[in-house]
Amino acid sequence: MTPDTALSTAVKQVARKAGADLVGIASIDRFDNAPREVHPRSIFSKTESVIALGCRMLRGALKTIEEGNYWQAYNCDSYQYLNETLAPHLLRKVVLFLEDQGFTSVPIHNPFGAHQGRPVRPGGTHPDGHISLRVIGCAAGLGELGLSKLFLTPQFGPRQRMYAVLTDAVLAADPLLAESVCDGCGNCARACPAAAIPLERSVELKIGDRVFSHAPLDTRKCGHVHGGWDPRFSPFLEEDSSRENPPPYYHFLDHRFRHRGICGARGCVRKCMDHLEKTGRIAKQYQTPMVEEEQWEITDS
Repeated sequence: MTPDTALSTAVKQVARKAGADLVGIASIDRFDNAPREVHPRSIFSKTESVIALGCRMLRGALKTIEEGNYWQAYNCDSYQYLNETLAPHLLRKVVLFLEDQGFTSVPIHNPFGAHQGRPVRPGGTHPDGHISLRVIGCAAGLGELGLSKLFLTPQFGPRQRMYAVLTDAVLAADPLLAESVCDGCGNCARACPAAAIPLERSVELKIGDRVFSHAPLDTRKCGHVHGGWDPRFSPFLEEDSSRENPPPYYHFLDHRFRHRGICGARGCVRKCMDHLEKTGRIAKQYQTPMVEEEQWEITDS
């Protein structure tokens, strides 16, 4: 079936008007190498096209953690607002537009719980299958995977959240990103407070004629520091703090923003972004650099 270029242009306009900073389209054949359980058709069996949507995180919300001054903006904007306010609105607008044209479409939010329950039919996949939004971004031509496994774009580096829409509309696919954003500097790995990012790209995946790769992220180590349990990288831990007795500020973040990001992506976002900006590997330049002095670490505890 011939891709509908007019509809492709129109759906991108709808997405940008609804708040997307980045929009790209992948045809379903770009997922031919994906394992069955993470294939878009494990969620919607009639998927013909996948629309990738990117929304940027506020740079200043990261800068204030880099300075060690203010955490609320990052937790509010980069998690609660993007994932729970903007994304549902954006995805709904895109899906409703496609429904009005007669196409069935499925919104894919940042996953909250994947592969739950058990298959409802013999040989089926688990409910709420997980498909990588970062891989979808690659397949839709918006960017690539960095060493850290984060999704990097020429516009914002690692500074966006990704979402997607699966649809039975046959849309015009965008070309894969030809250039590389990541130059393999390794700053993300060296600055990671959890030492969760190896320096070797040993994980590979093929999409079309391009091979994407990243290091095997240690998610357990990452989660420990990200959640604020390393006293070197959290000013909020108290002497009697524990997972059973978290400090009051953690209760505040958990209940107010439904997320707790204490590390503030020190290596994978902040140090990476600083390098990409200073070397001109992303388009936008800023008056104030992301990293201006040696990154802080608490040593008196």
